[in-house]
Amino acid sequence: MTRFLLLLLAAAFVSQSACADSEVLSPSSPQVQQVANFAVETYNRMNNYAYAYKVMAVQSVSAQIYPPSYMKYTMTVEVGQTICENHQNVNLEDCSLQSSAKMMTCRFVVLAVPNSDFSSHLLEDQCH
Repeated sequence: MTRFLLLLLAAAFVSQSACADSEVLSPSSPQVQQVANFAVETYNRMNNYAYAYKVMAVQSVSAQIYPPSYMKYTMTVEVGQTICENHQNVNLEDCSLQSSAKMMTCRFVVLAVPNSDFSSHLLEDQCH
C-alpha cells in the first residue's frame, strides 16, 4: 500500500510540477534503451499474457527534467511477442521472437532517477 501511495504522489508531483527543461533524446542511447526495457518488463509483470514482450525499437522519446533529480520519459516503443513464458524472472535478452510474433506499439511514461535502477516507476502504459 505504501508503494502505491508513493507512486500516486510521484504522479501528482510530475503532472503539476513545472519542468525545468525538456529535451528530445536519441532512441538508440543506452539511457533510453534502459528506460524502455524497464517499461516493457514492468508492463509484462502487470499483464497476464502467456508470452513476454520485448523491445524491438524505440520510435521516439522525450524527457523532462524535474528538480531535484527526476526525469520523466515519454516514449513510443515497438514491442514483439517472444517465445518465453511471461513470468517474473524471464530474461528478455535470451528470448527470441515467435515466428508469427504479435507486434504492438506502446506509449510509456516513466519517472526515473537517471543511472538508478531502483528509482523508476511506470506511470502510464498504452499498447495497441
